[in-house]
Amino acid sequence: MKKAITLLAAAWLACPAFAQQAAPVKTGGKMELYLEAMDGQSWQWLFMADAVRRRLDGAELRVYPLVTKGEDGSFAARRGEAELAESARLAVLASDWPAKMLMYLNARSLSPSMEGWRDAALFAGVNPDELEKRAGRKDVLERSWKAAQAAGVGATALFLDGKRYAGAQRLLALYDAVNAALPAARRAAPPAGYKPKPKAPPPGLWVIVSPEFQKNDSLISVFDRYFEDIKPQVLDYGSPERAAKFKTLEFVPAYLLEATPEAKSRLQNEISAGLFKENGGYLVYEDRQRRGLYAGRAEDKGTVELFVMSQCPFGVLAENSLMDAEKNGLLPPGSKLKIRYIGDSKKNDKGETEFSSLHGQAEWEEDARQLYIAAKFPDKFRAYLAERNKEYQSPDWQKAATAAGVDAGKVEKNFEEAKKMLIEDFAATTALGISTSPSLILDGQKFMVGLGELIKTPGFEKVPPPGQASAGCAK
Repeated sequence: MKKAITLLAAAWLACPAFAQQAAPVKTGGKMELYLEAMDGQSWQWLFMADAVRRRLDGAELRVYPLVTKGEDGSFAARRGEAELAESARLAVLASDWPAKMLMYLNARSLSPSMEGWRDAALFAGVNPDELEKRAGRKDVLERSWKAAQAAGVGATALFLDGKRYAGAQRLLALYDAVNAALPAARRAAPPAGYKPKPKAPPPGLWVIVSPEFQKNDSLISVFDRYFEDIKPQVLDYGSPERAAKFKTLEFVPAYLLEATPEAKSRLQNEISAGLFKENGGYLVYEDRQRRGLYAGRAEDKGTVELFVMSQCPFGVLAENSLMDAEKNGLLPPGSKLKIRYIGDSKKNDKGETEFSSLHGQAEWEEDARQLYIAAKFPDKFRAYLAERNKEYQSPDWQKAATAAGVDAGKVEKNFEEAKKMLIEDFAATTALGISTSPSLILDGQKFMVGLGELIKTPGFEKVPPPGQASAGCAK
């Protein structure tokens, strides 16, 4: 076979019988998908690649689960234990029943419940009890992890004949690429009499990244849905080219689309919804889905800003984890933990300030109390928050105040002052574009959503995982 075949393919296909087969001169059309078992984008790639495989005689598709490995040798998946368990099952199918993998995956897509994998296994002709038994082996994910490392894959990725597929996430784009990769005698011809219509060139698209915060291929696919065959130019934030062309940027990664009349017309709804900023002839989208850099914000070394909603269960879990880490010396030396709040405030027709928060009035009122307690009783705030989080939805906040030694009467008496603090805090959070609880900013600039991303950051590996690292509340 070609030398371009990846180490991953070699690992799965290596056996004496296979090795004795003579390799054909041309063997194109082989797709390899590294799949995150509970990621919608991964499944879209799967459905497209499998459709192409069914359509083109000679095309092949192999699927491998994608996981990470910690320093202690334990495996993890981005979306928690359920995704990790599904990845283990996929690893077993890939090694022990490779011919049944695609049948299982198609059945699994139609059986999305937690136990739906059992139905999918039965449908594919695999004993689910045996699959579960083999998936419990400690080393079951080792080969998948090593293969992904060898291929340089850290997120969903599709390879075609050993090279990462860089085309658009569209069915016909992938079909054309795989068809062209097949030996000439096996390629599918276009329908008789078909003549493709000329396409208008897409607007220019630039992606500004940094060494730590790279582009999101899923977003490129979204742009391609609006502007077919769009090709981004990637610039490093620190490069002279970026500084010359885009002098001021508030956040990285940033996606800058040429603001042509056609582009503005097609993205009218998204622009109206505030997803894009118009700046200097460009429509700017700032990717705050996972990680990023507030390039225009002053550095504040050692600061850990945690943005939450006080009645968001995931925000509460994050607060508890970080306070435990702070108490037990598991944060980097000199770290300063600050709690910030997510919500909105605006003036009504009468000039009165109205507050809103995802979980209602009780939440923004608690946000205000916590801000006031942090400012006026700083040495008792951690104790109050620890007690309050035990029953964070209870209206009896005074119980937590008493336990922490906070004067509840003083808090109530000065609630108007607390509301003024909340107006400022909400405004600062809104200006940063933060809407998901929990989110974090490290050192004044490094942004991330969820403790799952924080734990991947050097120095924060020992923060206790909250149990649902990828979940959150979004306003």
